[in-house]
Amino acid sequence: MNIQEIIKLVNAKWTHQIRAGEKHRFVDISIVETESRFFVRQYKFGKHSWYDAFLENPAGAMKLGDVIVPIDGVVPSDLDQINPKVNKAYFKKMNILYPLMRLTYDRKKHEASTLELIPKL
Repeated sequence: MNIQEIIKLVNAKWTHQIRAGEKHRFVDISIVETESRFFVRQYKFGKHSWYDAFLENPAGAMKLGDVIVPIDGVVPSDLDQINPKVNKAYFKKMNILYPLMRLTYDRKKHEASTLELIPKL
């Protein structure tokens, strides 16, 4: 598996799954790609979320169809610079739904929860 193959899988479907660590379950999520990098955002801010689990231990996996790719989920070091590109990737993937979603959430809070999924190839 290489980055180009992962990009094709990520872009082929609207929803995939991620898992933080080995003990958590896989949860549905939209993964977006920009600049050959992969990103997710938290939309529900409950206690003990996948986001919090990744902050404690970045090891996990993303499930793209039948393919499981080991990853590290980390806050991007260039968060402020990459967030506008991640916004565009979400808009491209979700089309009209993304602007409607943005009406119902705190933009800065959600953008601050952007995690980069770094494949362990």
